Amino acid sequence: GAPGSGKSTLLKMIAQTLHKSKDHRQTGTVSITGVSPARNIIWSNLVAYIDQIDRLHPYLTVFETCEFAWRCRSGGTHRRIFQGDGPDVDDMIAKLDDELTVINKILEAMGLARVKDTFVGDQENVRGISGGEKKRVTVAEMLCVGSPIICCDEISTGLDAATTYDITKWMGAVTRITETIKLVSLLQPPPETVALFDEVILLSNGKVVYSGPIDEVIDYFCNLGYEIPERMDVADWLQALPTKDGVKFIRKVGSEMMKHLSTDEFVEKFYSSPRGNKILERLNAPSRDGADMVKTLGGKRFENSSFASLRLLIRRELKLWWRDKYQIKATLLKSLIMGIVAGTLFWQSDSPNSIVSILFQSMFYSCVGAMTSIVKQFAERPIFYKQQDANFFPTWTYVVGRSVASVPTSLIDSVGYGTIIFWFVGLAHNDGATVGNYFMFLLLLFVVSLTAVFFFSVFSASVSVVTIAQPCQAITMLAFILFSGFTVQPDVIPVYFIWIYWINFFAWILRGLAVNEFDSGKYDDEAETSEGLTEGELILTRFGFTINDDPFSREWVWWGLLFAVGCTSISLFVSTFFLDRIRFATGASLVTDKGSDEIEDLGREEVYIPFKRAKLTFRDVHYTVTASTSEEKLELLKGVDGVVEAGLMTALMGSSGAGKTTLMDVLAMRKSSGEISGDIRVNGHSQEKLSFRRMMGYVEQFDTQTPQLTIRETVSFSAKLRLEEKVAAVVPDSMEQFVEQTLHTLELTNIQDLQVGSDETGGLSFEQRKRLSIAIELVANPSILFLDEPTSGLDARAAAIVMRGLKRIALSGRSVCATIHQPSIAIFNEFDRLLLLKRGGETIFFGNLGENSCNLISYLEGYEGTTCIQAGENPATWMLTTIGAGSAANPHKPFDYAGKYQESNLRRKCLDQIDSICASSTPEGKVLFAGKYAVSVKTQFYAVLLRTMKVYFRSPSYNVIRVMVSGTVALLFSSVYASQRVPGDEADMNSRVNSLYIAVLFPCVNALNSVLRVFEVERNMFYRHKAASMYDSRAITRAYTIAEVPFVFIASLVFSILFYFPMGFALEADKFFIFLLIIFLTISTFTFTGQMLIGLFRDSQTAQGFGGLFITFTSLFSGILLRPDAIPNFWIFMYWLMPGHYIYEGLIMSQFNNDNSPIVASVG
Repeated sequence: GAPGSGKSTLLKMIAQTLHKSKDHRQTGTVSITGVSPARNIIWSNLVAYIDQIDRLHPYLTVFETCEFAWRCRSGGTHRRIFQGDGPDVDDMIAKLDDELTVINKILEAMGLARVKDTFVGDQENVRGISGGEKKRVTVAEMLCVGSPIICCDEISTGLDAATTYDITKWMGAVTRITETIKLVSLLQPPPETVALFDEVILLSNGKVVYSGPIDEVIDYFCNLGYEIPERMDVADWLQALPTKDGVKFIRKVGSEMMKHLSTDEFVEKFYSSPRGNKILERLNAPSRDGADMVKTLGGKRFENSSFASLRLLIRRELKLWWRDKYQIKATLLKSLIMGIVAGTLFWQSDSPNSIVSILFQSMFYSCVGAMTSIVKQFAERPIFYKQQDANFFPTWTYVVGRSVASVPTSLIDSVGYGTIIFWFVGLAHNDGATVGNYFMFLLLLFVVSLTAVFFFSVFSASVSVVTIAQPCQAITMLAFILFSGFTVQPDVIPVYFIWIYWINFFAWILRGLAVNEFDSGKYDDEAETSEGLTEGELILTRFGFTINDDPFSREWVWWGLLFAVGCTSISLFVSTFFLDRIRFATGASLVTDKGSDEIEDLGREEVYIPFKRAKLTFRDVHYTVTASTSEEKLELLKGVDGVVEAGLMTALMGSSGAGKTTLMDVLAMRKSSGEISGDIRVNGHSQEKLSFRRMMGYVEQFDTQTPQLTIRETVSFSAKLRLEEKVAAVVPDSMEQFVEQTLHTLELTNIQDLQVGSDETGGLSFEQRKRLSIAIELVANPSILFLDEPTSGLDARAAAIVMRGLKRIALSGRSVCATIHQPSIAIFNEFDRLLLLKRGGETIFFGNLGENSCNLISYLEGYEGTTCIQAGENPATWMLTTIGAGSAANPHKPFDYAGKYQESNLRRKCLDQIDSICASSTPEGKVLFAGKYAVSVKTQFYAVLLRTMKVYFRSPSYNVIRVMVSGTVALLFSSVYASQRVPGDEADMNSRVNSLYIAVLFPCVNALNSVLRVFEVERNMFYRHKAASMYDSRAITRAYTIAEVPFVFIASLVFSILFYFPMGFALEADKFFIFLLIIFLTISTFTFTGQMLIGLFRDSQTAQGFGGLFITFTSLFSGILLRPDAIPNFWIFMYWLMPGHYIYEGLIMSQFNNDNSPIVASVG
C-alpha cells in the first residue's frame, strides 16, 4: 500500500508491539490456529517484528549482534530444530553448537559473511559497515530469533535489487521448508522479487482491498476495469490503484471511461468476491490444527534461565564498555586530574574543616561522574525496547547487567581518584590508624558512585527524553547535597525535612567517611576542651555527626554501606518496574502528503540565478582505511575513473558495500580520514577545496534537520547563506521566488509550513524529509549535486516525485550524481550515465546507458557466459544479478567483469574523454569565488541568530524546565533556611553565606548539564553547514550567546525572587538588582562553559564528565572549602582563574557590604 495505508500498523498489530495509550484504541482479534494472545500465550515468542529503523549497538560486530540474539532466544543450542533424541543426535547438536551453524548460515545468506567481524558502527563516532549492510544485520538479528512468524517492515531499504531478490528468495525457501510464515512490506520491489511471494495483501487507508495469491492479483483488478501499462512494475501499479492516481489505469471502453473506485468501494468489491467470501468463511471457522504446537512454543517466555541471561548481558555490556576507549581514557584522565589537583590543594592537611571538606568533595565528585551514565542509557533504550519485545531476556537482568558494566568506571573514579586523595591529603592510616582505613575509604567512594549510577538510571527508565532527565538529576543531586549533613548540619535541618536526611544515601556515606577518618586511632588522644571525649569524637560532635548527643561509632560505617546496598536494590527494582511498564514510543509522521502527482505551473516566470557549468573528472581514485577491529589496511576504492558531466544524470550503482557512498564522499571532499590518491579535476583544473564546497551540493542518505523549523524556514535559511550575495540576480524578492520555485520543484509547497520534527516528537515522513534535504541543496544553486540514495526508503510515487525533480535540475545545466539501489525501470531510465562498481570498489561499467539501457545491455551481453536479459526484465536488476551483486553471489565466480573492463574500449573511451576535458581547459573554466562564504559575516550572523531564536522559542522541554528547576532550587533552599532569616552568631553567619553560594551553584550545574545535549545537536548541524561553507563558527557562537540571554535572565529572575525574599535578605532595590545581576552572570558563565565543552569533546557524555571537573574546580577554589590563605602558593592562580571566588565575593558583598548587624563570635 501507499504511505499511510497502514502497513506498519498492521504488522505491529499482528506482532502485538503497537504502542498502547489512551489516545489509541485497538479492536478485533489476532490468532494463530485459533489461539489468541489473551490465552496465556507468550505471543512475542511466536511472532517477531523487524522494524524499519536500524537499532543496533555500534561497538558490537555483525557476528556478535546475531550471536547475542541467537543465544538469548535459543539458549545457545540447536536442539529446537531436532525432533528425536539419542547419542547421534546429541553429537550432531554439539557439533552445530560449536560451529554456531545457524548464525553463519544466516550471515552467509544475507551476504554478511565478509563483514561479520566488523563493527556495526554509527553515523557520528564509530566507523562500521555500510547503511545497506546495517539493514541486513537488523534482518539477520531477528532471523536468528527463530520465531515461526516474522513481520518484516520495509526490510529492503538501502539494499540493491539483486540483494533484495536473493534475501527474499532465501527467506521464501526457508519458510516453505520449515512451514513458517513471513509477512513482508517492501518499497519499490522489482517484479522478480514480487513474483517470489505466494500472496499479497493490498491496503488503502487502513483497509484491505485485496488479499490473495500473487498470480491472481492482476486478473482481479483487470476484471474491475483497470489495466497495467507496459513496462510498469506490478508493485508500483498495485500501490497506485487505490489512490487518486489509479484513475490513470482505468481501461477505456469505446468513448466511455469507468468511474474510479474509492477505497470503500474497493473493499466492498473484494469482500463480495469469491476470494473475499472465502476469507470470511475461514475467519468464522478457524482451524485448530497446530494449536498444541502454538501453546508449546508460546508457553515459556524466556529460553534461558535468569542467571544465564544475566551472564550474557554482563558479558555484552562489559564488551561495549571496553571497546569505547575514548570514554575510558576520558574517565581516567578526569580522575587523575581531579585527584592531583584536590590532593595537592589539601596536601597533608591536619585541619578538621579541610578534611571534612575533602571527604565531602570526594563523595560529590564520585556522584557527579555517575550523572553522565544516563546519556548512554537513553541512547541505548530503543535497542532495549526491541529486544524486550522479542523476549531476549528478563528486564531485571538487563538492568543489573547494565549496572554491573558501570563497575569499572566507578572503580576508576573511586580507586584512581581516591588513592591519590587519601595519600596526598594524609588521611588516617598511621599513628594508631591502619591501612584498613584506606581500603574502607575506597570502598565507601566506590559504593556511593555505584549507588548513584543505579539511582540515576531510574530517570532513563521513567522519563521520556534526556533533556528532561538531566534537570531531574540536578534537583535530586541538590536534595542529596543539601541534606547530606555537610551543607546544613543535621541539628539545623528543619524538622519537616529531617526525614530526607535519614533516607539520603549521601548522608549515610558521608557519615561513614567521617567516622572512618575520625574514629580511627589517629584521633584517640583525649581532647583538651571536652572532658571524656577523644579528639575524633569531639570533631564528629562539632560537625553534627551525632545521635542522641553522642558521636557516631564505628558500626555506623557498616550501616552506611548496608543502607547504600538497600538503595541500590530499590533503584534496580524501580528501574525494572518502569522499563517493564512504561514505553516511550517514537514520534509518528504528523502528516501524509497526498498532494497531486501532476506538475502545475507556478503561474509566473521562473527565476534564473546564474551558475557556472561544471564537469567533474576523476582518474585512478584509490581510498584506503584501517579496519575497525584490527590494524589491517582495507582498500575500499581501486583505481576508479569517470566523468560527471553538466546537464546529465549519472548513477552510481553496485551491491551494498561496493563503495558507492565512499566514492561520492571522496569526490565531494568529505572524507576526513583514510588515504586518498588519484587525480580529481573540475573543468580540467585541480579540485580546490574552498571553491568546490561552494559550487556543489550534497544530499546525505540519512540527513537530519533542525526539528523546530518549518520546511520553508529550513530551505530559506539555506538560500540566505549559500546564494552569492554579490550576484545581481540575488535580491530578497528573487531569493524568495527562488525558494518558492525550489519547493514547487520538489512538490513541498502544500506542506511548507509544517515543522520538520524528530523521531521523538513526530514530524515529517521519511520521504518528505528526503525531498526537504534535496531542496536545501538545490536552493544553493549548485553546479554539481551529489545525492546518496535519494530514492531509498521511498515508495514508488515519492520516488517518482524525487526523480522528476532531479531531472529538472539536470536539464537546467547542472551535473547530477546519485547513488541508487533498487530503481524501477522507469526510474533507471531517467539516468543518462552509469558507473557500476563491484564489491571491493572496482569498476565494471562506465558510460552512457542509451535508450532503454541498450548500451549497458549490449556491453554485458558481449561477454561469453552472461545470461541474456529477458523481455520486460528490469535492466538494473539484471545487471546486478549478472555481476554477482546479490547476497547469494559466489565470491569465487570465474568471470572477472572488473578485469575485463580495465582492458575494454569502454574504459579507453572514458580516459580519452577525461584527457580531452583536461586538454581543453581554459582559465575561464576554473570555478573561483571571491571568499570562503557566499555572504558577509553580518548576514551570516543575522540569519543564524533568527534561526536560533526560533529554535529556542520552540523548545519548551529545554527552556521551560530550566526555569522550573531554578524556581525549585530557590524554594527548597529558602524553606530550609526560613528559620534563620536573621543570623545571630558566627555559626549562623557561616551557614548562611555557604548556603548562599551552594544555592546559586545548583541552577548553574543544571544550566551546564542541560545545554550539553541541546548544543550537541546544533554542533552536529553546524558541522554539516560548515562542510557546505554556509557560515563560520563566529556566527553560531554569537547567535547562541544572544539566544541564551533572555532565557537565562528569566531563570535568574525566577530564582532571585523565590530565593532572595524568603531568605530575609535586605529589602533594598540596589542590593536586589546587584544580586540578580550576579545570578544572571553566574548562570551565563556555566551555560557558555557547557557550550565550550561540547565544542571540545566528541559527545555530551564526555563533556558532562569534564563539566563535573569544572564544577568541582569552581567549588574547590571558591574560598569556601578552603580559605584563600590556606591555598598552597602553587595553586593560588586557580583561585583567581576560576569563577567560584568571584561569585562568592559578589554574593556576599551584594548583601553584607555596609551591614553593621552584630554577630556573636564563636568560642575560641
